[in-house]
Amino acid sequence: MMGRVMLVDISDEAAYRPLSDVHETPEEVVIRMELPGVSREGIDVRVRGQRIVVVGEKQPDTAAGDVSYLCVERIFGRFHRAFDVSGSVNLARMTAVLKGGVLILFLPKVSERRGQERRIPVVTEG
Repeated sequence: MMGRVMLVDISDEAAYRPLSDVHETPEEVVIRMELPGVSREGIDVRVRGQRIVVVGEKQPDTAAGDVSYLCVERIFGRFHRAFDVSGSVNLARMTAVLKGGVLILFLPKVSERRGQERRIPVVTEG
């Protein structure tokens, strides 16, 4: 049985918000964020309390010579995603991998303690 985990998106509305998918396995919660064209050095991932914050900037291509664009559909500039996390995950052990233009955040779960029985010894004073 999977533990209850909640993620609430609290991203900055003024910045570009990369598309993200979140899925859960019995061992972890995984966030996959599309960041094509962004280098590892252009990404900053932080944990503040129970909040995961991903910020950075996607730099525009530097076209050689005198270029006049006819169409620009790709998004460049500052990006920001933030998620408040509650539930049975260990954010201190979170890891991040950038692979093929996708940032993957792995949030390992902690073992569920509710429902487990534990015997409490009774001691005698005096």
